[in-house]
Amino acid sequence: MITLHTFPSPNGRKASILLEELGLTYRVHRVDLVAGENKRPDFLAISPITKIPALVEELPGGRSRRLFGSGAILLHFSERTGRLVPDNLDDKAEAMSWFMLGISDLGPTSVDMLRFSVRAPEKIPYAIDLFKGELMRCYAAMDERLAEAEHLANGYSIADIACFPFIAAAAVAGGGLLERFANLKRWHDAVAARPAVQRGMAVPE
Repeated sequence: MITLHTFPSPNGRKASILLEELGLTYRVHRVDLVAGENKRPDFLAISPITKIPALVEELPGGRSRRLFGSGAILLHFSERTGRLVPDNLDDKAEAMSWFMLGISDLGPTSVDMLRFSVRAPEKIPYAIDLFKGELMRCYAAMDERLAEAEHLANGYSIADIACFPFIAAAAVAGGGLLERFANLKRWHDAVAARPAVQRGMAVPE
């Protein structure tokens, strides 16, 4: 059994979408970040960096395995099941490049943009302009790629899962993102229509 420790955020939803796409049985433990549950010793034993998502997988012989961070979770289960990562080395290289864009660029930059433009008590124009520019760079690169391919890699993969929740969040935040990038909109709508994605986006309730 897998226990997913998560919170309704784009990072958390990457893990739940993956588990739904793979059809793996799991239970959900909602981590109340507002109440500081992510800093409690029991959660730190699973995720020493205090971040979600994290999970514990029960193994034969009474053992268990922890995984923390959406990137580690997506890679572990896609490689273990042999799904959502291309077999062809050229296609896999493309998938890994866009996967890492989601993990290392799109995700962190989206979070930082939210922090500085919405949550920060003092608005710092330099920081806001910096992260906005970085996000535009990511959006434009994705849009250009999606002009020539149905998905970010050659076929639906963890690259799409790593990026989708942040594009979905930006799409409902205002600013007309999807109206500005037609190829990104087409991809967003197609991924959003997947039943497993819809289930994963609803976790935790």
